[in-house]
Amino acid sequence: MARSHDVLNQWVGAHAALLIEGQSRLSEVIETKEPDWELSLNTGLITLHGHRLQFALLGSVNEDDNTWLWSWADQGLDQRAIAIRRAQPLAGFGAEYGLWEFGQATFSMAGVIDLGLTPGASLALVAMPQLLGGAVFSGPYPGGRLYAVITDPQLTAEQPTAVTAARYLRGARGFGVALQRDLVSVYAAAHQLPTSQTADQMDLTFEDGSVLSVTFGPDNLIAKMHGVLPGAAPDTPADVPGQVRAAD
Repeated sequence: MARSHDVLNQWVGAHAALLIEGQSRLSEVIETKEPDWELSLNTGLITLHGHRLQFALLGSVNEDDNTWLWSWADQGLDQRAIAIRRAQPLAGFGAEYGLWEFGQATFSMAGVIDLGLTPGASLALVAMPQLLGGAVFSGPYPGGRLYAVITDPQLTAEQPTAVTAARYLRGARGFGVALQRDLVSVYAAAHQLPTSQTADQMDLTFEDGSVLSVTFGPDNLIAKMHGVLPGAAPDTPADVPGQVRAAD
């Protein structure tokens, strides 16, 4: 009997805002959404539309049987290569959280949720913050697709603000994420943002001094987002762009 991916799928949903943010930044850096690409496992560099970026090779999906194979378990790859060594710490991740997929060399992808970039990208998304990465990348090869996390500082140097965070959280709600408090918590943790919270609200403080207050309704769904920019009084929402001030 195939093992359940239920826990993994919950984690994927909670990481949805990071997916939108990461792919948006990647498109900005390489100036296209559909880049030509080539990579070197030994140097750990991938070239996307002429831009050389550091990456970690996670693994691949075999299109014939829809199975995932981690790079650290792929006998056809040189395990000394930089791109693979960067991914090796993931082999121990997951045991504490019930993410059995991270400790099993190969497994069926049947049942893994797809947020629009293939189920393999969903798995890569959960791995991304563990490697301090900024985006995920998927590329075809004969018989399958490979998956990588872009770890280059060009994608991770820019810090989020209340404006950008609200945009990504708002977009993530469109995926139908059920545990939306987790969505906010994971986003804050990935960016090491100070937070304070009550039963129905979470406040995120950003490096530029902006603050985003997220109010939750029944079942921990996001009811409203209210932002205050640096230098603005907390009770002056007119100073904040509408898309940040409230998301209904």
